[in-house]
Amino acid sequence: MKYDAEIDGRAVTVELEQRDGRVSAKVGERAYEVEVTRPETGVYLLFHGDQIYEVRLWSEANQTLRVNLRDRRFVIKVIDRRQRRLAAEQTSEGRQQLIAPMPGKVVRVLLESGAEVAAGQGVVVVEAMKMQNEIKSPKAGRVLEVRVKQGATVTAGQVLAVVE
Repeated sequence: MKYDAEIDGRAVTVELEQRDGRVSAKVGERAYEVEVTRPETGVYLLFHGDQIYEVRLWSEANQTLRVNLRDRRFVIKVIDRRQRRLAAEQTSEGRQQLIAPMPGKVVRVLLESGAEVAAGQGVVVVEAMKMQNEIKSPKAGRVLEVRVKQGATVTAGQVLAVVE
């Protein structure tokens, strides 16, 4: 999955690919191949060659992450290119589809069909790569339909809900 990110105010492209407990990551021009374990929520151990790195991670509003790595702290704002493109193609007029930004699992459905929703209010929470992403309404209105249930597996680009 390819992302645009801002790390402490510096724009970079981040590419992540996960398979068999290993993660290939490219941050800007630097490439990494690491093994990842998660001993507890928000804590990851990265094994890179003979080095072990402990990373503490927590998410904040608007796709922003705070990361502690060794004695350094980073603020990372993540922008999913596909989600950005879909948002740019949509206007706030009429029906709006809420789209899964990446494959994952629905961990919570925050609003049901018929509920009133404010612009920026969360509707569904999807967990992907051990991070929870709150999928928010692009406009104020009413939730017409929720197409997923808690525990469901979703694919990138799948419609999760429709708001009018």
